[in-house]
Amino acid sequence: MAAVSLLSTLATRLLRPAQSCRLHHRPFHLSAVRNEAVVISGRKLAEQIKQEVRQEVEEWVASGHKRPHLSVVLVGENPASHSYVLNKTRAAADVEHIDERKICNAVSPDKDVDGFHVINVGRMCLDQNSMLPATPWGVWEIIKRTGIPTLGKNVLVAGRSKNVGMPIAVLLHTDGAHERPGGDATVTISHRYTPKEQLKKHMALADIVVSAAGVRKKAGYITPVPGGVGPMTVAMLMKNTIIAAKKVLRLEEREVLKSKELGVASN
Repeated sequence: MAAVSLLSTLATRLLRPAQSCRLHHRPFHLSAVRNEAVVISGRKLAEQIKQEVRQEVEEWVASGHKRPHLSVVLVGENPASHSYVLNKTRAAADVEHIDERKICNAVSPDKDVDGFHVINVGRMCLDQNSMLPATPWGVWEIIKRTGIPTLGKNVLVAGRSKNVGMPIAVLLHTDGAHERPGGDATVTISHRYTPKEQLKKHMALADIVVSAAGVRKKAGYITPVPGGVGPMTVAMLMKNTIIAAKKVLRLEEREVLKSKELGVASN
């Protein structure tokens, strides 16, 4: 069987927030006083996840399957997008410049490792299993692996982009008992038209803040830039790659089985 080719669409407009997204978490008890926030190393967590993926890939190959292959289609001329491709992906090929929305929906949802296809976005919003965008999933994994509680907590997400802000809000506020468990938090989304005075009020109420703005002295925990969410974005992209490879193989095996069954029935 030919190697599975996974197409990652890296759009200029969509990638920009992923470069500077930060997680800020306040301590939930008033007795603890910190002058400086505890820095969460995204690099260390990313290495853990990449090691998990590496082991999963080796087991996959050892069982007789082809090694997963990641192909990249680059849209636009933004330097951040080029940096993402050149410095952070393990396997990139077939680089072209085409319309971002067309390519996002042209990719098979099962191979959509960025989670940008309309079907994957819809499944995510319905709390169903799907390919999750790498940056929001990275933020989610930082929160989970650091042990920061979210149930019943107030979360402020600064930004409403469709591949970062919105998915982060979805992951954090949805029901933890659903097919794709969420964080059961109360989430507020701010954006460029949110009045500054209102933003200050939301900040004061928030237990967790996900933003590009530094609030080190007000936070209990913070992810740095660089070395925070960025490495996690790449790690989760690798995780999506092996997930997609397995999913595509299962679909192909079903098609082969179906063809054999039809052949037997016709005879």
